[in-house]
Amino acid sequence: MNRARTLQRLVCRRTYYTEPQGAPAEQKQRWLLPLPQRPKPESASFFSGAEAYQDAIINLETALTAARQRLKDAHVFPIPEHLKATLPTNTSVFKKREEIGQVIEQTKIRPTEYKKVLKLLNELHAMRTVAQVGGEWEVEQSLSQLLENFERDNKSEILAMRFGQAAVDGVEGEEPDLEPSKFDEFGRTYALGKRKNSAARVWIIPAKQTPSPESSGPSAPAPQVQSSQILINNLPLAEYFPTVTDREKVTRPLKLAGVLGAYNIFALVRGGGTSGQAGALAHGIAKALIPHVPDTAKILSKAGVTKRDPRMVERKKTGLAKARKAYAWVKR
Repeated sequence: MNRARTLQRLVCRRTYYTEPQGAPAEQKQRWLLPLPQRPKPESASFFSGAEAYQDAIINLETALTAARQRLKDAHVFPIPEHLKATLPTNTSVFKKREEIGQVIEQTKIRPTEYKKVLKLLNELHAMRTVAQVGGEWEVEQSLSQLLENFERDNKSEILAMRFGQAAVDGVEGEEPDLEPSKFDEFGRTYALGKRKNSAARVWIIPAKQTPSPESSGPSAPAPQVQSSQILINNLPLAEYFPTVTDREKVTRPLKLAGVLGAYNIFALVRGGGTSGQAGALAHGIAKALIPHVPDTAKILSKAGVTKRDPRMVERKKTGLAKARKAYAWVKR
């Protein structure tokens, strides 16, 4: 009953507007004026929290849509299925995540955002290839000017190092993801390999050829024998990795390239366990080996040893014993 009376009083309550006593006439007129309108933002992505990134995505999508429409009007796109195999597989090397962030004027760009930008850039690059084949030079030139801001400065050097001059000319190749290793004054190449929480710094130098002590006679030429060694933290490979599986993982890039025993390898490994360190070593050896044997770049790339293995230990979840293992369910 009391609750009903309270609701009735709230409904029937009257409200009055009273001006403050002694307010000047100018202030009263100011109250009656409408509020000033806020300036309209120049970009539609002003309230997104990442204005520069969203504007870059909009510009790339707009350019992609316009290029597709112009190629459709010229009856060049879409390409029939039986003609796709004849297209030249032109390669393009785009900048890293930090450099892409500087291009779009955003201080920090997340990996997911970087992947989205790369996807649009690859689609624009494919449209540029179609425009080159179809003879639409205006579309090709506009796309080249747009993609030039996102491509690395040493693009030709990277492609020549990875896949030879044929890939630079646009004959054959695939997009590399690694910087080329360079020779130092001692003829060594250096590369950094990573796996899980391990990092390995690797130096590779050709092994010296020594004459074999066994010979058929004094006048017979002594055959040349290559003796090489693999030192990890100043320890031999067999001593540092007692497990056969880890040793096989380290020497796999050398076996794929067919140069096992032809190079001396020195490495410094830090962090992680034996499995992670072996994977980091294999990654670094594969990267440092390509300048010595450029013809094996495609073999190593197809085997997947030149790319870092992105798999990591899955984090423990709240309420679970481990990442996915749950505790035994108890009813009471």
